[in-house]
Amino acid sequence: MNPIPKKYPYWSIYYDDDGYSITGDKIMGRQAAGWSYLRALVKYTDHLSIYLKYSEHKDMLVDRINPLLKDNNKKIDLKTISYIAPNLSEEYGGIFFPGPGISELSKHRSYHGHDRYSLVGITHTTASSRVMNAISSLPFSDVMPWDAIICTSDCVLDTVNKIIDHRIDNLSNKFSISKPVLPQLPVIPLGLDKDDFNYSDEFKKNSRADLGINEGDIVLVYVGRLSFHAKAHHLPMYLALEKCSKDLKKDQNIHIIQTGWFANDYVKESFIKEGKEICPSVKFHFLDGKNQDNKHKTLSAGDIFISLSDNIQETFGLTPLEGMASGLPVLVSDWNGYRSTVRDNIDGFRVKTYSLGEGLGTDIAYRHMMDFINYDNYIGMSVQRVAIDVSDCIQKLSILIKDKDKRLKFGNEGKRRVKEVFDWPIILKQYRELSDELDQIRISESKNFKEFCSPSLPSDNLDPFYIFSSYPSEVLNKTDIFYRTHDINTVSIKKLLDYVSVSYASYYIPKEEDLVLVYSSFKNDNGLSLDEILNMTNLDDNMASKALIWLLKYGYISSLGE
Repeated sequence: MNPIPKKYPYWSIYYDDDGYSITGDKIMGRQAAGWSYLRALVKYTDHLSIYLKYSEHKDMLVDRINPLLKDNNKKIDLKTISYIAPNLSEEYGGIFFPGPGISELSKHRSYHGHDRYSLVGITHTTASSRVMNAISSLPFSDVMPWDAIICTSDCVLDTVNKIIDHRIDNLSNKFSISKPVLPQLPVIPLGLDKDDFNYSDEFKKNSRADLGINEGDIVLVYVGRLSFHAKAHHLPMYLALEKCSKDLKKDQNIHIIQTGWFANDYVKESFIKEGKEICPSVKFHFLDGKNQDNKHKTLSAGDIFISLSDNIQETFGLTPLEGMASGLPVLVSDWNGYRSTVRDNIDGFRVKTYSLGEGLGTDIAYRHMMDFINYDNYIGMSVQRVAIDVSDCIQKLSILIKDKDKRLKFGNEGKRRVKEVFDWPIILKQYRELSDELDQIRISESKNFKEFCSPSLPSDNLDPFYIFSSYPSEVLNKTDIFYRTHDINTVSIKKLLDYVSVSYASYYIPKEEDLVLVYSSFKNDNGLSLDEILNMTNLDDNMASKALIWLLKYGYISSLGE
């Protein structure tokens, strides 16, 4: 069977509600990114396909997108694909999975044929063992060249390549390995809806007034998870704020609005207590980031967006883009994905960062591998070996505080950059182009993997009656002779099928009429073979074999004549 070209421009979305929800107590970056993507599809397309593992999640999806449809005054053609039928995604070009773990989905695809559709994953954090394991498994999984893992920045691509290359090089010392088949690794950033961040002057004025901010005060804003071990350590920022507060004009204050959520009271108290001690001259505001209205109030009230991420779990950083979309100059650490989004001295400033060199983190990695420390400890210990250059931060923050014109210039440049590079119509166009490219690769190159693409089960999920074929005395074949019994089982087939010990497997048992049809073939004491039964009935080999083994199991027939 030749590969079939796709019909629709966007992949079917693997929908697990957790990956697209921003209404929980702990909102993660992957969830915010997933929700943003889903919103974009609802806003800019008329056809949406979802691939469901749990049927009840369809109702959750409908509840989430109905308000979006009303806001945009539109209807959308929603199609669902059952988890057990991933091959139905072929008209959409395949399945989009909200993470890099597509190896398992590629195993499922082998049953239908690897050339039927593509699998596309995306990176968020790459620091967890689960994600690193998913990436390291790619070279030796069933993924194909028409699959892809979208890397959200060049730094992420570098990380992914290092994990893959190390895995291949390491096993090359044990096995003779030719060039493994790998998925495509395109770099496509996350997107946002620029229209969400167009604030009126009145809204900005009211936001500041609600927080008690005077007209001449300088307001720095941070949006995101409030965690010193898993997001951005607060002390470098606090040190810089206090130093810059000493050079303010008379009756001018620095405010820092931190909008997000704390994992627990222990973390919350550390932010509050250490803030009072490190920068007593700064006015603090903490807002609940789980409320999206607070995010918009924060961004509209700000003069400068600041985020000094220093954590290895950060891969892209969507919130600085939100600051840019709001027209704010941004002050960010020169770290990972921030380097791909914020242009230094154009949209704002990037602050120098330093980390230790290779070999000086093996103790942390080993303890994490051995479960001596958990993931939170792993990233929390690592952050103590990463440094923000506080002096560099102070110099650049001081410039932004003193130079209003530069703030306006940077803010305008950032807003323009979001519109031209990161707005969802721009990102969706790249997704469509990737989908078309993968489709062309699948159609043109699958002929080079003809045998591999033949429908089959993967090696760790083979037919049990193949891998355990040495267990029985004999394997049923077409020439074995069986005889009808007379007094072993006098219960009717219909009644036996209702027994609890039988009915639990009803989906995998032949229908009553097929069982009766095979049983009635034994009209006398002459034995019958499967070949003969096939000639006497209209059943195919598959169904007749299953009926015969069932009748044998429950004593209706026997291999022994009476």
